[in-house]
Amino acid sequence: MAGTSFTFNNPHVERVISGPGSLGKLAEEVERLDGTRALVLISPSVAKTFLLDKVKTALGSKCAAVFDQVKPHSPTDSIETAVALARDSKIDVLISVGGGSAIDTGKGVAALLAEGGALPRFGVRFTPPNKKEVPPMPAPKIPHIAIPTTLSGGEYSYSAGITEGGKKFIVADPKLAPKVVLLDPLAVATAPGRLLAASGMNSLAHCVEAVYSTETQPLTEAYCLTGIGLLARYLPRAVADSSDLEALSHVQVAACLSGMGVYSAWTGIHHAIVHVIGGRYKAPHAEIHALMLPYGMRWNLDVVERQYLRMAREIGIEAASEKELAAAVPEYVYGMNQKMGLPLKLRDLGVPRDGLKQLSVDTLGDYSIHTNPKPVQSAEQVLEVLEAAW
Repeated sequence: MAGTSFTFNNPHVERVISGPGSLGKLAEEVERLDGTRALVLISPSVAKTFLLDKVKTALGSKCAAVFDQVKPHSPTDSIETAVALARDSKIDVLISVGGGSAIDTGKGVAALLAEGGALPRFGVRFTPPNKKEVPPMPAPKIPHIAIPTTLSGGEYSYSAGITEGGKKFIVADPKLAPKVVLLDPLAVATAPGRLLAASGMNSLAHCVEAVYSTETQPLTEAYCLTGIGLLARYLPRAVADSSDLEALSHVQVAACLSGMGVYSAWTGIHHAIVHVIGGRYKAPHAEIHALMLPYGMRWNLDVVERQYLRMAREIGIEAASEKELAAAVPEYVYGMNQKMGLPLKLRDLGVPRDGLKQLSVDTLGDYSIHTNPKPVQSAEQVLEVLEAAW
């Protein structure tokens, strides 16, 4: 519960530069970080847009190499290939261009360049009910500039989701946070509508679960409630018209608020489920977030009515009673998914029904379970949410 006694952890991003034309400041920011040789990390799909040429032009002679094979969910083999390129090219600054996978790949490259060895040994370990171990990563990290093209908000954190062997693990070190985030609406305009919608819902999930987390606090609520209102008002508009730079700028700011706010509060059952689905099944991370959010919200409804009433005011929902108003919030979120054409059932993402029981067991090992507002003590409780979503 929020109160006057709390700890808020700053996400360690030094600068956020927002607005049309922000990409033009890229070389200036590289110089400010004492960089001379940049490695651009980008996925094949984003590399096919005008954005790669725009980044290379902005960097000029400071663009030493391009790794254009970023893969979804940031697998370790892809990161290791990028590390080899970085070493061969004598890189002194990283520039990630894209969504969460590109940005997490950048963090993974920074981690391996500094620490050596294999990334899984740095994975955060969780032992139920509430023991979390974060392996130390003491070495200095190479500077990282993030240029997000989606709205998931991973650029504001110092953790990264990495996959290996069908499982997703988290590495975390304050020195892994990007030094600079450039928010140019022209960059996010390159995202396909479905990806923009899903990543915006991913950001909304951060806001929602941070507000009702057992570790929420006034600063988190200030960031995340504002983010909820912006996403509810402007995300469908941005998805409908990729030339609407006003809407795109607003949702970029909302993603920033989400990323800044969630880090001190952690999340809940929704995020725990998303993490294990993403590791086991190769469905798009943001789409899993979007799909699962209303189901997790419905399951928590009976213990978070007060928080939903605050969200309803930000969104602008009205109802005849407070009980009806609170219940309307998960349905509004479900309606956003419907309106933007996102998947509504896990079967639509290729998750088999016979895999739900194992997912429910695995979910109990994710730290996010510990901060859910309704205590989660059994796999059967998780299975209730998964069955509803299937």
